[in-house]
Amino acid sequence: MRALLLATLLATLAAASIGSADAATQGYYDRAAQEAARNGQQSVSLYVDVDFGARKTGAANELNQAHRAFNANGYRVVDVVGYTENGDLQGFFVTYVRG
Repeated sequence: MRALLLATLLATLAAASIGSADAATQGYYDRAAQEAARNGQQSVSLYVDVDFGARKTGAANELNQAHRAFNANGYRVVDVVGYTENGDLQGFFVTYVRG
């Protein structure tokens, strides 16, 4: 069940992120968190992409950016799941809840 949910979420997010040039900026996460808060969403799940070639420090930086933005808008982390392809870290699925 969890694998099916992750696969569905990945496919949805991959389609939505095509052409998104600013997906790895603090501003991107700030806007996503503000929009979720403005819409009254009680939970938010998103895919945090890890830039190619920056997996050692880039992964932590990307997660910190997302956590900082969502925390500032009243959300807290409830789950982080790493996503790999062929043994290589590609990113994380992160779920936040309000409150």
